[in-house]
Amino acid sequence: MSKHLMNEQSQTRSAQVRFEDICVHHYAKPRWLGGKPYKALHGLNLVIDTQNIAIVGPSGAGKSTLIELLFGLRKPTSGEVYVCGYPLSRSTAKQRHALCQHIQLIPQEPQTSLNPYYSVSQILLEPLMSIGVTQAQHEKVTKVMADVGLDLSLLERNSQQLSVGQAQRVAIARALITEPCVLVADEPTSSLDPVSRQQILDLLASIQRTRQMRLILVTHDLDAAQTLCDEILVLNKGGVVEYGPSHQVMNQPVHAVTKALLNAQHHNNKLTKNLGEVCYAL
Repeated sequence: MSKHLMNEQSQTRSAQVRFEDICVHHYAKPRWLGGKPYKALHGLNLVIDTQNIAIVGPSGAGKSTLIELLFGLRKPTSGEVYVCGYPLSRSTAKQRHALCQHIQLIPQEPQTSLNPYYSVSQILLEPLMSIGVTQAQHEKVTKVMADVGLDLSLLERNSQQLSVGQAQRVAIARALITEPCVLVADEPTSSLDPVSRQQILDLLASIQRTRQMRLILVTHDLDAAQTLCDEILVLNKGGVVEYGPSHQVMNQPVHAVTKALLNAQHHNNKLTKNLGEVCYAL
């Protein structure tokens, strides 16, 4: 591992995520056969330093591509992504592995991302072993279970024995146990019922207050974005169409895509409220 990377990693709480003129283009057929590029991301410039930011947009906007870039799962067609000051496209597998201590993912579907053959205890110990942490493992597991509001009796269960809400909390605990300074949450409430959704949002808000980390929230849920994030960036067709403070984007949207997302959110909220009233009446 380079000395530069090790120095950057030692400054975990000042780690920065930076996208410099990022383009990611796909070709259905080779360019030399006349293939036209599909621009998954195009001309993205973004610095995430101390703010919590929500990345929102319709399906196909480029949100999943952005996550893949952050974790070194995809290389940009042009431009560079920096995490902890290190260029991901020029990093080795060993260096990307070391960076996992500082940037962690809460996946969209917890019950499919958790190893079904592992107990909750094994799921939480795996990232510690992966980064070479062998001391105070029990204490770290106990603390993170308390942080996400789970009883220690669940440690011997496997993921298939958990409710969806419990599985999401385990996924959050797994991301937190390495004490990252950047937490990326990919639609963390999409598979939850309204009550569990609110509980997870409250949990994430509590984590933000008690831990020194920034949140990158990738979501369709604009209410969640406003609750948890200082800024909202709206993507559409691979480009940024709106970016600003959360209250401004929510209350004074400029772009048609943002307005459409807000209208859809209001419609969904009304349906959820009506459904809750019906269920209560029954």
